[in-house]
Amino acid sequence: MSPWLIQESFNTVSAASIVLVDECCDVLVSRSALHAKSLTEGVLELLLQIISSPLSSVTLLRGLGAVSHVLDKVGAGLFLSAVGDRLQNVARMLLTLMNSTSLSVRSMSVDLAVSLFGAVYREVGSIDEVSQIFVTVLPEVVGREVALYSISKQIARPECVEKCMWPLRRALADIEGSDPLDDDRVDANLQLFLRQFCRVSQAVIDGVFIELRLLGDECMIMGTKINMTMGMTRTARFGGMIPLSWTFDADEESLFEVSDFFSPETSPMQKLRWLMTLKRLHEYKEQFVEAAETLILCARTVADAIPHLGNIWRVSPYDEWKKMKDVAEFTDEFLEPSYFNKTLDAESHDTISSTLPLPSISSLGKLLVSVTEEAIIFYEKEKRTVALAYSRLQDVLRIVMASVEHVISNPKYVSRRALRAHQHQIQEIAALRKVSAIVNEMVTKLAERMRLQSGDIFSTSPFASLLTSQEKNHPGLVYVRVVLLGMKPRRFLESTTIPTFLGWEEPFICRVSEETVLKALKCFHGKDSQNDISMFFQICKLHAELLISSIKEDTKSLSVEFASEVPDESVLRNCEKLFLVVTPVTAAETNAHNTVQSKRFYIKKKVAMSQSRERLTNITVAKPFPCALSRQPCLVTTELVTN
Repeated sequence: MSPWLIQESFNTVSAASIVLVDECCDVLVSRSALHAKSLTEGVLELLLQIISSPLSSVTLLRGLGAVSHVLDKVGAGLFLSAVGDRLQNVARMLLTLMNSTSLSVRSMSVDLAVSLFGAVYREVGSIDEVSQIFVTVLPEVVGREVALYSISKQIARPECVEKCMWPLRRALADIEGSDPLDDDRVDANLQLFLRQFCRVSQAVIDGVFIELRLLGDECMIMGTKINMTMGMTRTARFGGMIPLSWTFDADEESLFEVSDFFSPETSPMQKLRWLMTLKRLHEYKEQFVEAAETLILCARTVADAIPHLGNIWRVSPYDEWKKMKDVAEFTDEFLEPSYFNKTLDAESHDTISSTLPLPSISSLGKLLVSVTEEAIIFYEKEKRTVALAYSRLQDVLRIVMASVEHVISNPKYVSRRALRAHQHQIQEIAALRKVSAIVNEMVTKLAERMRLQSGDIFSTSPFASLLTSQEKNHPGLVYVRVVLLGMKPRRFLESTTIPTFLGWEEPFICRVSEETVLKALKCFHGKDSQNDISMFFQICKLHAELLISSIKEDTKSLSVEFASEVPDESVLRNCEKLFLVVTPVTAAETNAHNTVQSKRFYIKKKVAMSQSRERLTNITVAKPFPCALSRQPCLVTTELVTN
């Protein structure tokens, strides 16, 4: 059959679907809800087949218009009931068409998405479940679009990978910009949910690009090798090559935002999938404390998910996309990485359904032990973090023990099948107790190490004699405040790639890397401890050098100056240069090892022309440091003068 005849046939089917629903829906709803559901289910299955076919923009518009008409006619409740588990396939096609180069198709897809979210919100009062499905399948859609662009020979450089998703980014911005004053489908409260959904979706696109970046010069996209680490690089402490162009990218923030979107009670595997990517990013950048903190979040997610195994939702692959085997193999890795399948028990896989396998208690227990052991390894790679590791593992142990008690007192949560043998229930409870015992053993070992390090580290104990002078003078975890002022470089203008984490004229609290601290200690090797101020100034200067190098690579003609204090307004107003202000801050809640969590910091400074007065600047961030992020914006800043 010729393509023209196929398209005309599909156009006729779309028009007939509209007529069929108009003429029959009201009659069937009044007589039998089951018959109305059967009619809607058949029509939607037919229309899904139409919009999933590579046809002309006119045919796609008519198919999308027919789906929108069905939604308006039957309402969100009957629509969701009829489409059932195929809603994830509808989400796949909507997101794919939102990345279309045809403006009309993209606009119609955005319109249908807004109609769907609006109808669901009016019916249910929330769009959480629908948005969870969209965000879950979005990485697969992004991976498939990248693969198809690569097959058509349109990807040769890393920039091409980012550009191929510009239409989808624009479409998400259109959804986010839906105004209740102009569109009666959008409730004023729904607008807040749409903004969150679009922000998370943009972060998912960033996350897929980050996963490709982490492959470095070994990135292969449909047989084409793309070097993702092009440009100037810096050598990290353990020999890793980190591109300077990544320095200001909000990569950590994007991955953390996506992981925070998912709940451990209903979607722990999606949450773990993005947390593990965040861990890989920190490991690549040699931020080992943050990598360990991310793994602790993984352990907490697993422990929180165990009592709710019956509520976990798992995604299903799209059979229509499986026909292109090479593309499907590439995109399946983005839907769910293959290393997750290795942690799941083979018996938990449902051979009848195509849904991805559900985790069992024993497999989750193995995963919890694995991530906890790896977290301890990362903690040990940085100085004076034993107390922090001990505190974190105590929290994990409490959650695991609570999960054990919950499973014992609620046997129905242990087994997902009502007829499962009692012996299997006992085995799963025994597996949980084993996990609890292993974590308890880890906590005990850390407690013994803390006992060895307790007291004055400069004492004459045998352990103190093992410390080098550099370890004795090590300040622990160091934080600084970073502000950019003056002329704005090109990197901080509006961008369609991964945004910058550092807002303009917005102060951020950043943790200084271990590599920078060790460099500063080498500069002061053999000097007395009275040079703390000079040492922290050196730490700030070394931390700023990396940021300045990244700015100069992007804008070579711009003059960049390091400063430890904010310049006067007159200097900023009349000077055509960029000021990078890096100031040391002190954690308000800390101990001798500087490892206690704190989200409050302060800066003390002598008031000019006065020897007895100090200016105290108090800074508060959202999450207590150390955490899974190495930097956070300052939420509240207050200043006062004290005697």
